[in-house]
Amino acid sequence: MNELQIGVLALGGVLIAGVLAYNKWQEIRHRKMAERMFPSTRAESGDNADVLFRRNARAASPAPENGDGLTPPERQEPRFFAASLAPKAEDGFEEEDEMEDEALEGEEGDRKGEAPEAAGDDDANALSAFPAEPPRELLWSGIDVVAALELVEAAPAGEMLAFLQDMPPRSQKLLRWVGLNEAKGKWELLTPECRAAYRRLRLGLQLTDRESGPVGAGEFALFTRVVRQAAKAHMVVAEPLPDRQATLDQAQQLERFCYESDIQIGVNLVSRESPFPGTKIRALAEASGMALENGLYVRREEKTDVPLFSLQNAEGRVFVADELKNLRSNALVFLLDVPVTPHGQYVYWQMIDAARRFADTLDGILIDDRRQPLSEAQLAQICQNYVVGIQKRMEEAGLSPGGALARRLFR
Repeated sequence: MNELQIGVLALGGVLIAGVLAYNKWQEIRHRKMAERMFPSTRAESGDNADVLFRRNARAASPAPENGDGLTPPERQEPRFFAASLAPKAEDGFEEEDEMEDEALEGEEGDRKGEAPEAAGDDDANALSAFPAEPPRELLWSGIDVVAALELVEAAPAGEMLAFLQDMPPRSQKLLRWVGLNEAKGKWELLTPECRAAYRRLRLGLQLTDRESGPVGAGEFALFTRVVRQAAKAHMVVAEPLPDRQATLDQAQQLERFCYESDIQIGVNLVSRESPFPGTKIRALAEASGMALENGLYVRREEKTDVPLFSLQNAEGRVFVADELKNLRSNALVFLLDVPVTPHGQYVYWQMIDAARRFADTLDGILIDDRRQPLSEAQLAQICQNYVVGIQKRMEEAGLSPGGALARRLFR
């Protein structure tokens, strides 16, 4: 080997060592910046208990019948690396989660003992000027399990939403990213239309919904996987995740509460003799402030556009604008969805007044499910028991009937 070859090898070694040293310096710099801006320890508080549930309540126990709601549980701060404390899952995710936990624990250990630097305080002060957490209508610990991510460098919405791609439709429906838009000074739901970049992010998993029921171990595993993937990709300090079994228990309790509150009131209108003409149904519906939507006539609140009550053909044939002139029906149903209707008592009597106008004009009669005429006393009792009672219980539990949280749970 001649001197030229020896010189080239030596120069190559120096370059490689320089690249490795630079990469190590950059890694240490970002870690220090993350620890300085977003401390991983938090003061525990006993005042942040979930409003809806008793954490120790048995899933099979009946909900209270006195309308007092459920007592708030005592808050228990979970640890991020608690996979070994949870029961083994039957979905195959547990082993992989434990391996990731060990790797992340190693990274946390490497960061211990490193002194923080003074630079970057301006960024931390800027973030502290904004709301610390999203508003309840976006995420709430009563119906969501929430993971917090604080990024060193802002990431676009599309990059965070990419972590939710290729998931089952139900998981995509229940998982949501919420980010702090620093330009607007407020938290917002991340959608493909968002053009901002976000440093402060929250990932929420809704614990149940009307269509599919409570989340299971597999969906919780997908939730934790997304958090870990996002944390690894952006080198962020993730706050502790809730314990899996406690989360699944909370989902079961929330599902039981929703099941007992999920009431739809239907008032039947039947003809005395001749069928109801479709043209008269349309005229009366429009005079009552209803519009045709997806085969139903729907009355909406003017300011918020929230549905109040609807009218449908009880004989199974939907209303179609071009076919109404030939439609004949012997029975109609006025329907009120109690948990998603604001000001339920007022709207209920609005619906009853509309049904009475229909009955007088079309020569019909209001009946119950046993085909017996509905008396004034029965109508008042229905309102008190199934509208006022349920909505009062929801409000005491922290859910506003017809509000954003209720619409998410009962959509």
